[in-house]
Amino acid sequence: MVDAGRWAAVSALFDELVERPPEERERRLAALADHAFADEVRALLAADDEGGMLDAGPSDVLPALLGEPEPPDRSAGAYRLLRKLGEGGMGVVWLAERTDGAFEQRVAIKLLKRGMDSHAILRRFLQERSILARLAHPHIVRLLDGGMSADGRPFYAMEYVDGDAITVWAEHRKLGIEARVALLAKVADAVAWAHAHLVVHRDLKPSNVLVDAAGEPRVLDFGIAKLLEPTGGETVTCTGQRAFSPAYAAPEQLRGEPVGTATDVHALGLLLHELLVGVIPRARGGGDPASIAHAADGAAVERASACLGRQTQAHVQSLYGKGADRVRLARRLRGDLDVIIATALQREPQRRYPTAAAFADDLRRWLDGRVIVARADSAAYRLSKFVRRHRAAVVAALLVLLSLVAGLGATLWQARAAREAAQRADAEREKAEQQLARSDRVKQFILTLFREQDPITRARAAARTPVDLVREGIAEVEASFGAQAELQAELLRDLGEIQVGVDEPVRATETLRRAWQMQERLTGPQSTASADAFAAYAESVHAAGDIAAATPLLREAAGRLRAAGLDRHPRAAQVAGALALVELVAARNEEAERLARDALAIDRAAFGEGSVQVATRLATLANVLQETGRYDEALDRYREALAIVVATGGEDHVRGAMLNTRIGDVLRVQRRYQDALPAYEAAVRIERLQLPAGHRLLGSTLIRLGDLQRRMRRFDDADRSLAQAIGILQASGAVAQYAQALQFHGVLARAKGQPDLAAARLRASFEAFRESTGDSVYTWLTALLRVESLLDSGLLGEAEAVVDAAVAARGRMAKDEYLDLYMANVAGMLRHAQGRIGEAIGHRRRALEGLLAMYGPDHAEVAQARIALAASLVAAGGDAERDEAGRFIEEARATLAGKDDPDAAAMLGSALLERSRIHLAHGDVDGARADLRDALARLQLRPEDARRLHEARRFERLLASR
Repeated sequence: MVDAGRWAAVSALFDELVERPPEERERRLAALADHAFADEVRALLAADDEGGMLDAGPSDVLPALLGEPEPPDRSAGAYRLLRKLGEGGMGVVWLAERTDGAFEQRVAIKLLKRGMDSHAILRRFLQERSILARLAHPHIVRLLDGGMSADGRPFYAMEYVDGDAITVWAEHRKLGIEARVALLAKVADAVAWAHAHLVVHRDLKPSNVLVDAAGEPRVLDFGIAKLLEPTGGETVTCTGQRAFSPAYAAPEQLRGEPVGTATDVHALGLLLHELLVGVIPRARGGGDPASIAHAADGAAVERASACLGRQTQAHVQSLYGKGADRVRLARRLRGDLDVIIATALQREPQRRYPTAAAFADDLRRWLDGRVIVARADSAAYRLSKFVRRHRAAVVAALLVLLSLVAGLGATLWQARAAREAAQRADAEREKAEQQLARSDRVKQFILTLFREQDPITRARAAARTPVDLVREGIAEVEASFGAQAELQAELLRDLGEIQVGVDEPVRATETLRRAWQMQERLTGPQSTASADAFAAYAESVHAAGDIAAATPLLREAAGRLRAAGLDRHPRAAQVAGALALVELVAARNEEAERLARDALAIDRAAFGEGSVQVATRLATLANVLQETGRYDEALDRYREALAIVVATGGEDHVRGAMLNTRIGDVLRVQRRYQDALPAYEAAVRIERLQLPAGHRLLGSTLIRLGDLQRRMRRFDDADRSLAQAIGILQASGAVAQYAQALQFHGVLARAKGQPDLAAARLRASFEAFRESTGDSVYTWLTALLRVESLLDSGLLGEAEAVVDAAVAARGRMAKDEYLDLYMANVAGMLRHAQGRIGEAIGHRRRALEGLLAMYGPDHAEVAQARIALAASLVAAGGDAERDEAGRFIEEARATLAGKDDPDAAAMLGSALLERSRIHLAHGDVDGARADLRDALARLQLRPEDARRLHEARRFERLLASR
């Protein structure tokens, strides 16, 4: 007696493993503690692989049980049989090659088994050959030849496809959703072509759809195909010889009903589900086909998106790749793809797609972003199905309800129910109309965008830019939706956020302010919609660069979102990310990091690990880490974000350009110039490819690339990059970035040994910064940079006036530690040049102490500050000062040891010049000359060191006189 429970468990595991690769099957079976149970499943899987015992009747099975000997001469007509590929109920499939010398060709030979030469079997085999002969389609395995073997058995030769099952092929290559859908659309085309030639496959499953080396799907195994034309026995399948794989059978196959084209449509739906989710939508237990069919009729088919959403992250990443995120992918399936799959999998054949061609057409409509033909089940249909499945329970519930109604007064209850239902219907209708109006407006907006790019049909000489389209869209919303204020507010908010994205932050701020104020009038200041709209407005103020105005607005937005219960909503993450940057500018680094990490946690929970939103939050956190000097951690977070962007949007996505730029920034600060260069070049390449000509993001990246090229002494390249940046940023109206480009151009002129040109460019940069940012850090850092060029030209009086103006401005500004340190350094440089050595030592000592606290003892800027202080201490002339200077010089040399960039070489040159003076003061002339020779060699490497080189030449003449 067969144990029914055990057989159900065996069947369930068989269904789970039947389409998995052999090595995965064996791993799963080997892990089972019950070895006898595992052996039973193995036997079923082996029988399924052979096909004969599952597909054939009793008369067909006996020869298979006795075994099929090899043909005595291993030949069939003009073909030599090489090795067995598989065995079915009627025949054996061999890999073969031609031997008649006509041409070289490898084929798959299907040879009728010995003992299978009954009239019925022979007719079925020849029918199969006839079916294949009529199926000449690029995605169907072709019949090539046929004949009789030497021992009188018929055979036919088919194309040999060396490939993987479609699900295995897609998984190994980590195909995206679109690629998988496009692949299955080709399979559907092939099935539709077979249907048009009156052939239905009946056993479509992954192992019967192989993908070849060129990536093209090939449908095979029409061995159980059925002719659709009415030719007597060929249109009927005997109940005892039903041929199908239970896991992939349509309900009508399980019930033993006639099959048709809808049967293959159902199988295509299952194939698409397994391609996208990695599993079929339901597991079928064991038992006879009738019991399986009954269970299938009573079970609801889960939506593909829901099925994917409950899979493990490891399962999803095995299908789509390491960066895949199941939440984002499930969201991608939700909607039209769910409807397409559900339509193909309807239980009633008449409710599926009418043809495989219609199924393929809807797949391509989805790929093209067009409206699909299929529609989700109506509520009335779902209700009728529920009533049919649960008739007894529904009748009982109705009886109870009727008795209650009778007791309370039927007339009154019905009147109230009708009134409430009418009110709900009116509200739902109004909501639906609003959504329809919004959908239609968005559709018209997108259609307008594309029509305006068509030079034949557009109304004006030049297509409108995205900026123009958004502006006109806002004007149209304001003009056309006055009677629908709630929809108007929502559309204004959406379009305002788009304005931020298309680089119109000032206009975006005005649009989003109107959207917020309108929403607040409609739903009150405490509503969730008002909190969301206010937060969008606050973010736009921050995006426009008005930090002072944005700071209180963002803090108020965070409070409103908390009060509205939206503190873990993605909008709260956006606000927290913006506030993190505000706190960073204010040097409240710990609070900035806390906010950045909180924003990251919110979006990880909302969108999943591999989402673009998480990439944005990682970039914000990396920015905080970068500004606090934790460069390695910052690089890790930027690279993690970049990997997500590449996985979700490809290597040429604009987000990737911004992240490459940030990676370059960190490496540039670390003086890892060779590593930074490819990051900047990748950013520029993407921006030139993806952005409109003259976009200010490209100008911003060119600034950084030019500065890096200057540091690498590639002056001509730097000049070209910075000149392009200046042209782009001046034309785009980005005044602050234009000022920065002028600043870097001035620094480049000084590096080339052109101090007068450098001073002029830096003065222009100073004026541009003052116009755009007032008394800001950037304004007065630029002024202090100009002091160095004035000192190079010997203009000490003008340099002193600039320093005095900077000191006066400092009292009007907020605290900024770096500006204070740089000002102390420049003041020390000026006083040293004026011979006011005591004052120089005081300024330079303050600069060194501050930089030590900021960067630690091993930073290059700290080494430079030690050398500068050492120079003033040596100039002071005392033994104690010289001893202290000597210690600073050795500490600086230890920091700079092993660095081979020109900046480090120049700093070492200055250090050796001062050590040479110390040697001379101690009477060590030889030591002084040795250090001076090394100093002269290093100081000649950079034109901007001309002043120090001049000092070294003067000291050389002094030594020569000794």
